[in-house]
Amino acid sequence: MTATLETNALSWPQWQRAVLLALQTELQDIAHHLRLDDVDWASWQIFYEQGRTPRSAVARALERDL
Repeated sequence: MTATLETNALSWPQWQRAVLLALQTELQDIAHHLRLDDVDWASWQIFYEQGRTPRSAVARALERDL
């Protein structure tokens, strides 16, 4: 089951910041210096449009929810 957001629960910029925090948490050994400008957000936007939570998007991107 995919964790999803209620429609418009987070704005795109809020969601991006939450994804960045989730990435930094999940990949703390290698991503602690990761900044918003370092992420290819065009690749992540599909997860936002699908209504995934930031944590769900990170899990999917890291292939943890297959």
